[in-house]
Amino acid sequence: MTTSEQIRAALAVEWAKFRRARPVWVTTALLTTGVVAMCVLTLQSVHGANAVMAGKAQTIVGDGGRAGLFAAADTIVSVGGLLGFGVVIGWVFGREFTDGTITGLWAAPVSRPALAAAKLLILLSWAAATSLALGAALAVVAGTLVDDEPLDPGTPALVGRFLAVALLTAGLAFPCAWVATVARGYLPAVGTIIAVVVVAQMAVMAGAGGWFPFSAPGLWAAGPQAGSVTGPQLALALVVPAVSAGLTLWSWRRLALVH
Repeated sequence: MTTSEQIRAALAVEWAKFRRARPVWVTTALLTTGVVAMCVLTLQSVHGANAVMAGKAQTIVGDGGRAGLFAAADTIVSVGGLLGFGVVIGWVFGREFTDGTITGLWAAPVSRPALAAAKLLILLSWAAATSLALGAALAVVAGTLVDDEPLDPGTPALVGRFLAVALLTAGLAFPCAWVATVARGYLPAVGTIIAVVVVAQMAVMAGAGGWFPFSAPGLWAAGPQAGSVTGPQLALALVVPAVSAGLTLWSWRRLALVH
């Protein structure tokens, strides 16, 4: 089989496993509904009775309205999305080891790098589709629950900015694929992404968030009031998924059976 034939065959197999996986569906549902719900709650907290919560919400949503809704969405997806995307990516690669199905891959007619490439392509497509679904849901909420007026010309720009943050965040979760491969399980990948989220928040508090790729998209979306993020700093967020994909493919090529 040629390389393209192997990848096509691997895509068919991996897609069948992916779309039947309950963890994928549960995480996707929690990610989409959770982000939208938290955005609405954050927007409403500005006018709540709790002055402390209202003050914190005010720093995120600003003057409120549609811009405030998407400001909350940018902030929430930069953290919650990293966890959600990371859990699914880690599970897709780690379940082969946890369930013991990894040994059967040595008898498969396609190469292990082709299988890994298929997993990466499916995860990339899923992350893009989830981000688009989130953007569409937020646009609907903005036009129905937040404001009674039809969507103004500025709404597409807000949606576009959110999609950029969501896609960058999804890319930053791809190191979980390599961690799950090297650690031979999805739990280390989940633990890693939780640790990354914590370190990202510490980097922001220390004033170094712009140079830490995992916090740069959120800072960029928050605007100058949260700290300036330069183009080179934001570009580092694009390097992370590329390097992670390369390391994952290399690790799957060098996989060995462990008894």
